[in-house]
Amino acid sequence: MKYIDAVNHESLEKGIMKLLNVTRKELNSIYNSIYYDIEKDPWQWIEDFIEDCVVDESLEYIQMYHLSRRLNGSDLRSNNNLDQLLLEETPISEFFKKYGVVFVKGNGHIDMYFNGKLQLLDDKLRYSNGNIYYVKSRLGYNKNQDYCVNGFAYRENLEENCYFKSLSNCPELIGSIARLLNIDGMISDYYENSKYYCIKYLIPLSEVIFDMENPPETVRDKIIVFLNHSLCKLYYEWRDCSSLSDNNLILRLSDYAMINPEWFVSAEKIDI
Repeated sequence: MKYIDAVNHESLEKGIMKLLNVTRKELNSIYNSIYYDIEKDPWQWIEDFIEDCVVDESLEYIQMYHLSRRLNGSDLRSNNNLDQLLLEETPISEFFKKYGVVFVKGNGHIDMYFNGKLQLLDDKLRYSNGNIYYVKSRLGYNKNQDYCVNGFAYRENLEENCYFKSLSNCPELIGSIARLLNIDGMISDYYENSKYYCIKYLIPLSEVIFDMENPPETVRDKIIVFLNHSLCKLYYEWRDCSSLSDNNLILRLSDYAMINPEWFVSAEKIDI
């Protein structure tokens, strides 16, 4: 068993049952035990239960669902980190150039030029629109870089995630820079010449990072955390508490890593 198919409730549940070596009856008994335990909340119950299970390292990969509005003609198998997207010749950097926006490697961050002028993002009084704090963060002005490719562990209910709608017109960085620099037509131009996709990758657990405080580092610890989140999600869905299961496990790569084309599985076009 190299990975668990997390495309929907049924496939996820089937994979968890196989990994934990439990029957349908036993899984329902687990759900009931969680429900009737008044001393522990569901997350604590599941965490303690998994801790007592014998979990080997039979999982080698994890699915990652990446939301992306791509310019027409883009290679859907290619997914570079932000450093590469802005500094190299890519569909995104060429699109920015159409509007006079050019990016250059700076001292510990990425410099942004608009119509040939360096944008001094530390001078907040110059910008009245857009989210300057977000732009500075993505361009590496903060202590921690934010160039990574990221996505979600579960496909089901992804449309209900607030992040899903925020990308419906254009990538967040393009929208933020268009507003910050007051560039008319940039967002609509991108929207009219692009399509929205949910791209599925199958990534080695050794390469993926769980985007959380104190993320697990070893493959075994990643399997356990994935089991915790998955069983908790399944339990709340068993209770028909969909609003409680909307918190999707966020996955990412290291800041300067790029998606290996071999990890690409499929690209689902989304009409929105």
